[in-house]
Amino acid sequence: MGCWTVYKIEGQKKKGYGGEDIVKERLVRKAQNGDKEAFLSLMGEFEMPMYRTAKAILHREDDVEDAVQEAVCRAFYKIGEVRKPRSFGAWLMRVVINCCYDLLRDQRGIVPLELLPERACEEDRDAVLDIREALAALGENDRLILTLYYLNDLTVREVAKVLSISEGAVKQRLAHGRRRFREAYELREQERRAVSYEK
Repeated sequence: MGCWTVYKIEGQKKKGYGGEDIVKERLVRKAQNGDKEAFLSLMGEFEMPMYRTAKAILHREDDVEDAVQEAVCRAFYKIGEVRKPRSFGAWLMRVVINCCYDLLRDQRGIVPLELLPERACEEDRDAVLDIREALAALGENDRLILTLYYLNDLTVREVAKVLSISEGAVKQRLAHGRRRFREAYELREQERRAVSYEK
């Protein structure tokens, strides 16, 4: 995943439609026609977005792996339902979210909040850990919308499709989530500085 900084959360994101998207569309069409290699390539492309989306809801590594595995199986059997290959990523994230909620329903209990896995560049380790802790401290809705938009690079329209809400609601939730994230991050920074000052 690499190093991710707080500036990405607060900055603007621009999305284009380029060659990589055309390749994904072709892979979707091939997979819909039964090409298993194309399907496997698609799953490789969406491995991290599926993981991050599941992690935003489930937290426990075993549950995340189970939900992603179930989502891959469902996607394999239902890929023919994708009407617009261009929307495959949004469709797949909806499948992952449904699998996560099915798993939670089956468990009928509270899933404990654990720290997100640590994957960072050594020099930014503390900052990345603070960001992950701040993200983990958010409510599920805030964490999910920020994950879909910033980490999975979905557009506002795609997030709206995935969550079955209006684009206006997505923008409102993003603004709310960014504000909550900023507050949580600043609190973590203040706590870290206070501990450093005491030493």
